[in-house]
Amino acid sequence: MSAASVQTDGDGGAIHVRYVVYSLPEQTGRVQVTAVLTIPDRVTGLSVRAPSDATVLDADGFRSTGGRWQWDGRSETASLTYLLPVGMETAYGQRTAAGEQWSLVVRREVSLRARWRWQRGPNPGWNETMVVPKGHEGVAGPSAVYLGPHETSVRATNAGTIQLVIPDAATLRADRAAILDTIAAAQRSTTVGPAHEHLLVIAVPNQLARGGYVPANGAPVMLVSANERVDTPRNVWVHEYRHTRQYFRTSREMRWLEEGSADYYAARSTLEQGRISYDRYRKRVTTDRFADADLTRPETWASPDVPYDKGGRVVAALDVRIRSATGGQRTFADVLDRLVRSSEPVTLASFAEAVSAVAGEDLEAFVRDAVAGPAPSIPVDPDGDGISTKEERERGTNPYRHPDEDVRLRSGSERLRSGAGDVESAGASAAPERAGDDPSVADGGGRGGAARTDAPPLALFASALAVLVGLLTAALWRHRQ
Repeated sequence: MSAASVQTDGDGGAIHVRYVVYSLPEQTGRVQVTAVLTIPDRVTGLSVRAPSDATVLDADGFRSTGGRWQWDGRSETASLTYLLPVGMETAYGQRTAAGEQWSLVVRREVSLRARWRWQRGPNPGWNETMVVPKGHEGVAGPSAVYLGPHETSVRATNAGTIQLVIPDAATLRADRAAILDTIAAAQRSTTVGPAHEHLLVIAVPNQLARGGYVPANGAPVMLVSANERVDTPRNVWVHEYRHTRQYFRTSREMRWLEEGSADYYAARSTLEQGRISYDRYRKRVTTDRFADADLTRPETWASPDVPYDKGGRVVAALDVRIRSATGGQRTFADVLDRLVRSSEPVTLASFAEAVSAVAGEDLEAFVRDAVAGPAPSIPVDPDGDGISTKEERERGTNPYRHPDEDVRLRSGSERLRSGAGDVESAGASAAPERAGDDPSVADGGGRGGAARTDAPPLALFASALAVLVGLLTAALWRHRQ
């Protein structure tokens, strides 16, 4: 049996690859990488190919076979060291760089391509992560690494921790507490897919492209330009967070859904956090930009903004349609939940089927027209409660939320505003990076600092407990009398 590179969830039987990334201040634009592979016993054959623009410097446990490197079949651990340029470009500009003072690198730039054979059991799979070299300053996650001086703020949430890394080369436009607040709120309100126990957020130095980038959908790493604000319908901090919860795969005709759903929920979450007005929110989700674009044909898109603008409007319209059809009992989030639970890539047909199943009525024609034809309109009474948007605005209620939904969510909203239970600290001691047991790898981290907590003080809990004990004692005494 054989296979090509397949990313797994990191079980003990996988082929584990750790990319140790070194900055090269004397070679701006380049980094050195040592890929350390741990190979399980049941793998009987393995070969790898370095990135096409890499120069291999050293190999241990591998021998060259021309364009590939063949494992010797004996070593439990093998490694390949190579130089390569850094500077990944996307449609919106340069996302990574390697300079004299700092480097930002994503996994796709350094990844090996592999083939292997195994005996017994299922495919062992291929599990990759990035790490900071021993003695170097930086922080790393499964799909990105930042090397250089930085500060770190950590927010503890019910799901785990959110680690915000601020390089010395980055100047935040938004307050760091506000950034952690908006991501934590999005985490609480997102019901699709499990939340990551540890989320790494890197504020990208201002000289690189604006906006944000998630190196791998569904992975716990997000990069956001330090230029980005939190008080806008296009809240990039929330948009990129939504990508970390996108565990579904899409076909080419449904590629727009990744950005469209993230854009819609970024605007909606920012509205619900009270950071933007309803007018700004509605203007965003009803935009006419690229309204006639065929979302199923990316090759015809006039701009990379198409899936954000029209895609977000389509998702907004479908959310309203589902809420109206179900009396507010179901939403577009239920559609995404069905897609996440499927092992097959999302197609237009399976998407229309999921929307219809959630809405409880046949919406296939509506979905196909909305996606491939003119953008659908957003009703003046989005929540279907019989009260117009104008009246709801005058009352101060949310035109996109049915009154019954307000009752169900009120207690959660109050907890969100209070912030109780969240703990914020500065410094690596709050959430050290774990680099494994490789002696060449060290923990990453930021500078030390004093911890700050928003949780109620211990004395308050003690007082409340004393009062409760007193009441129970009195009740028992009266019962005995």
